Amino acid sequence: MLDERWLYLLVITGLVGVLTRSPTLIGLVMLSATLILVSHWLRRVVLRGVSYRRHFSEIRLFQGETVTVSCTAVNRSRLPLISLHIDDSAPKAFLPAAGDGAVVSASGGRLRFSYLMALQPGEQASRRIRLRSTRRGYYVFDTAALRAADLLGLFEIDGSVDARDVVIVYPQVHAMEELGIPVREPYGALLALRGLIEDPSRIVGARDYHYGDAFRQIHWKATAHHGTLQTRVCEHTSDPTAVVFLNVATSTPAWRDLDEEQVEWAVSVAASIATWAHNSGAVVGLITNGNAPKAPKAPRVPPRRSPNQWARILESLAVVGPYSFFPFEQSLLDEQCNVPSGATQIVVTSVFTPGLEIALQLLHTQGKRVALVFVGNDALPAHGLPFPCFTAPPSAARATSTNPDRWEQVNAAPGGAVQ
Repeated sequence: MLDERWLYLLVITGLVGVLTRSPTLIGLVMLSATLILVSHWLRRVVLRGVSYRRHFSEIRLFQGETVTVSCTAVNRSRLPLISLHIDDSAPKAFLPAAGDGAVVSASGGRLRFSYLMALQPGEQASRRIRLRSTRRGYYVFDTAALRAADLLGLFEIDGSVDARDVVIVYPQVHAMEELGIPVREPYGALLALRGLIEDPSRIVGARDYHYGDAFRQIHWKATAHHGTLQTRVCEHTSDPTAVVFLNVATSTPAWRDLDEEQVEWAVSVAASIATWAHNSGAVVGLITNGNAPKAPKAPRVPPRRSPNQWARILESLAVVGPYSFFPFEQSLLDEQCNVPSGATQIVVTSVFTPGLEIALQLLHTQGKRVALVFVGNDALPAHGLPFPCFTAPPSAARATSTNPDRWEQVNAAPGGAVQ
């Protein structure tokens, strides 16, 4: 390409031509100057008709899966492009799986991939690169840089295209058997999701009192009529409900020490439980004390029967951060007003504090259906708790495979905005 040294050489040649009165040198200088002026004008318009866009095979995928990015450049001007260099980038959470003529490098904490092509007027060209996601999250593919040469190849001009695209990577989802959680345990709280639950607002009769019945379920009018203790019999409903409570704190207090790997495992376990409950036909909700980017409060998905409910939960778990807004036991008690009556509350945490134990004991005393899933590396420090407790340490996962129908479910129910 033409640089300052060539311009100096042209000026010197022109001076020599004037001093020696050489028509050949003077003509050569005038022709060169004309070409430079024409080329300088062409560089101003060479990128005006050029557009660039990306197309993703999937904008929502699971951690560890690949996405194909098709990068297309279109030349809508009347001038050909003899050289177009496209410099694009991806967040550092992606690694190259394969590329179609792409030059891949790592720079500035991002994965950079570039293409070199030539375009005729009205022509478009596409290149593809396969990227593998390595970490859950909300990722932005931002501005792409363009560099084109003018028609004469004397100058280059730089430009940019604000092609902003978003890809959401869901956390890993494991089967419950891989986590070591016995969903078929006879007295496990998780088993209740597979059957029917009772609606306390619909009383259909009474029966004799049995040892273990909750005191609040005693039917006093029937007891006075029969002379013996009677227990309410409630109508069953076909909508079992589960609410997953996720604690992102990994130490006490939460700000003292942050174990990001432990947070990722807790998020993965919460996503696995929510997926299992969804596939079991339950109405699922999510409540967490973690932060979210550009959100004034922690992500929360109320339990409801919605086609995109599962995708909304996975999106919330994809963006949840490791920093907590409030102590988890406080969030657990404050959110009880948003938990439907009769719902199974599944608490996923890697730390078990005395405050959390007191909160769970209080909920159990109030007749709430609670279960604890401890995902820490250490042993569960509590014994003899009156509600079901399960452990799922990071070593419990023996594979990263997920539900084979997860893509069909996500595509059939596209996610909405994260609350």
